[in-house]
Amino acid sequence: MDLTPVVNGLILATLAGLSTTIGALGIYFIKQESRFISIAMGFSAGVMIGISMLELLPSALFEIGLFKAGSSFILGLFAVSILDILVPHDYMHEHSCNSEESPRLNGTKNNLGRTGRLVAIGIAIHNLPEGFITLSGALHSTELGILLAVAITMHNIPEGLSVAVPIYASTNDKREAFKISFLSGLAEPLGAIIATVVLLTFGLTTDEFIQIALAFVSGIMLFISLDELLPSARETCKENGGDSHIVTLGIIAGVTVIFLTLVALT
Repeated sequence: MDLTPVVNGLILATLAGLSTTIGALGIYFIKQESRFISIAMGFSAGVMIGISMLELLPSALFEIGLFKAGSSFILGLFAVSILDILVPHDYMHEHSCNSEESPRLNGTKNNLGRTGRLVAIGIAIHNLPEGFITLSGALHSTELGILLAVAITMHNIPEGLSVAVPIYASTNDKREAFKISFLSGLAEPLGAIIATVVLLTFGLTTDEFIQIALAFVSGIMLFISLDELLPSARETCKENGGDSHIVTLGIIAGVTVIFLTLVALT
């Protein structure tokens, strides 16, 4: 078997995972949340929805049929929803803007720091299937692997900030906040490594299985977009006094970028 797609997938998963550090760098430039986070999350959701609905699911439907593709898609939705219930990973707006949690108002810095670390753990576990997403795409084609890695990168940037901000607020230590955010991103290449071992060990590298995996992945991406990114984006926008329409524009921009990218690649 040619291991080049596997190596490419591992590299892309590593780069996507480490993109949390880009978000973490935000603590060096901002003191509180900005509308940019809302736009970024909306754009990220648009990118992930676009890839899921315009590339992954249609490809699986064409190759393996409605029943297998649809079943895998729904299974992906269920799988990540169960993970979401078992491993909470609140976003930044849920623990850094509420007045009752503000360290300046009631001195609960320790609680805020603990929350930030719990968020880091939750996001780290949450990133494991994203490593599988990137690897599955790379096994199908290098172009799809790159598209998925870019989509997940844009998803991970606000996540990195969501980890770093509460820790920085509680410790006033930018290096500590950056380090923990960086470590949470390492779960993504770990997920890709686990997926590689499982796939190679059991010989699950046939075209049919890859298409099943891609349909499964499309369910994961859709759930992440609808259940996490969009609610967080709208709430953050609201708390910063912005118009929620900027989130919608971000979604449209994200879907448009993916559409144009797919057209360019075909």
